[in-house]
Amino acid sequence: MRLRVGVVGCGEIAQMSHLRYLDELSELFEIASVCDLSRDLVEKVGRRYRVASRYHAYQQLLEENLDAVFVLTREHTPIALAALERGLHVFVEKPLAFNAAQATTMIEAARRNRAKLMVGYQKRFNPGFQHALGIIREMEGPKLIRLHSSVGSPQMIKKQIYELIRSDDLPQDQLAESTARERQSYIDAVQSDDKRLLLAYRLLIQLWSHCINLVRGTFGEPKEIACTIIRELETSTGLPSCQIISILDYGDQTSCLWESQAFLANNVWDDELAIFANARTVRVSFPNPFLKNIPAVVWNQRSSSDGFVIETTEASYEEAFKRELVHFHACIVEGKEPLTNGEDARADLELVTRMVRKAALL
Repeated sequence: MRLRVGVVGCGEIAQMSHLRYLDELSELFEIASVCDLSRDLVEKVGRRYRVASRYHAYQQLLEENLDAVFVLTREHTPIALAALERGLHVFVEKPLAFNAAQATTMIEAARRNRAKLMVGYQKRFNPGFQHALGIIREMEGPKLIRLHSSVGSPQMIKKQIYELIRSDDLPQDQLAESTARERQSYIDAVQSDDKRLLLAYRLLIQLWSHCINLVRGTFGEPKEIACTIIRELETSTGLPSCQIISILDYGDQTSCLWESQAFLANNVWDDELAIFANARTVRVSFPNPFLKNIPAVVWNQRSSSDGFVIETTEASYEEAFKRELVHFHACIVEGKEPLTNGEDARADLELVTRMVRKAALL
């Protein structure tokens, strides 16, 4: 069954990933319409992907005969809610919303209208991670988990690899209103207008929500956030930057050390999930998400009577961004619940809120 989809938001993530793979998966999807606030951008993107129906307001796009909508904008809640209330299935790029309360309204709308709601957490669909997950779930006894993410500037990769269409005709009044709503949503979540806390919350949900979802999706909910340290950084990139260190206590002799920083004045994107247990250590090293079809590397180190055995696996060259779209299609056609559904994404927002609020107590 080929699904007719509308795409709202034609910016970088749409061009680098979703539009490209929707087009490649033409046996599963038809890009029926595109929408963006920028009139110049939507016209050029529509021509590139041979889409005749082009809109500047999502309300117009929703009048089309569609099966599903991709919400790839900065602010998701109003668009996703409107689509769900029409009974359309919705794929939302991460994060689902700016805070957990907004996520709840979307979850309830999806349930009420029997529509699928899926969030774009591509790391969960990485073949290397899925290979490692089977090994991780067999690890017994005390465990130390470490999530490490050090993010450099993505500008060189974007420039050298992608032919991105850009525009400068966005309506500034609408952007200002959206920015104000976003900031207030962060304040509502953190219960503070402290600049440092708001920066950490924003980066955790916008940049590191993939990693938050990896930890939660693998190990569940921590019983306690033992501590969180947030440090603002000064870098030459001109991008907002900070370090976040947090200890997540799972009880039962299991803890997770979260360590992240962005944006450094280099081009290195270093993401790793490591689990240290009694007789085995497993590490999953993820590629830069802007480099496509690069496999994650899984190191499986286990004890033996002769010492250590180290196995290195590159599970597949399949692209995680493409695999998640195939999953979304299957969920709609076969009536399955998405792996990364609304409830899953709301729990991520709740965990981030706990981490940041813990820092406020220090």
